[in-house]
Amino acid sequence: MKLTRFNFTFPLVLGSLIPLLSSAGTLDDAPFRIVVPSNEWKVENSAAPALGKDVFFAATLSNTNTMLKSVVIKTLLKKASNSSLDGLCAGIRDSFANPALRKISETDTTFLGYKARRFIYQVTQSGQTTYNETIVFVAGDKGWSIACVGRPDQQDEVKKIFGFYRKKPA
Repeated sequence: MKLTRFNFTFPLVLGSLIPLLSSAGTLDDAPFRIVVPSNEWKVENSAAPALGKDVFFAATLSNTNTMLKSVVIKTLLKKASNSSLDGLCAGIRDSFANPALRKISETDTTFLGYKARRFIYQVTQSGQTTYNETIVFVAGDKGWSIACVGRPDQQDEVKKIFGFYRKKPA
């Protein structure tokens, strides 16, 4: 099976688009829901243009008092298989050839009960560096990439954002 691979200059796209996003794709078919801890967090979940073939913004989260942000990207898979996660992650790995990105780690993990991969990296653009963590997983016929971003001194807060994503009841 040939998986359509969205060549992830993902970290760069994410870094440049987060401030501009006021709308996003839909989370209606997501295997999770987003629960924010306070009204300082804003969730946007509505229709937006595709990022590429079968790749869509599904939601954005931002904290009105900090630089903490999160973006959900949904990829429609033509046919999900055991290699779908590897195909999605290959695009992210390709983006690390860009000198603006510095990969810190890549690890296998479990997220909301799904086999997943976590990427930790820094992006430096226009003299500003952001700390980024992205978790990628496959649920049914969709791939999900959840990226959380903050300043380098906000690593603990960035990690906590993943706790806002809760598995939907069956």
